[in-house]
Amino acid sequence: MFVSVTRLHLRGKRMLPIFFIHTIKSIIQSKKAEGIVHSSFEKEGWITYWTLTVWENEDCMKEYRNNGNHLKAMKISRKIADQLEKINWEDDNIPNWKECKKLLHKKYGRNIKTS
Repeated sequence: MFVSVTRLHLRGKRMLPIFFIHTIKSIIQSKKAEGIVHSSFEKEGWITYWTLTVWENEDCMKEYRNNGNHLKAMKISRKIADQLEKINWEDDNIPNWKECKKLLHKKYGRNIKTS
C-alpha cells in the first residue's frame, strides 16, 4: 500500500473559512476515489492540519491528487498556508498517527515529543 501524510500550517485563523470549504470538497472527492484504503484527518490547535491517506498503490493516489477538488485545494493552499509538508512511503499496514508524525517531523529536521 502507498501511504501519504501531509501537514499544513495556515498563515492565520483568517484563512480557516477558505481552508474548510476546500477541505470538505476534497474529503467528498476522496470518499469516491478509486483505490482509497484509509483516510483520516487530525488537527493541532487552530491552524495546523494533518492528513493520512493509504492507497492501494501510488497511481491511485496520484489520480486523486492531480484532479478535481483536491487539485484546486492544492493550488489554494499555496496562498493560505506558510508550511506545506508531506511524506510518502510503501507499507503493508496502515500506520498510526504517532508513527506518521514522527516520520514527517524527522524528514523536516524537527524533534518532537509524541504521546
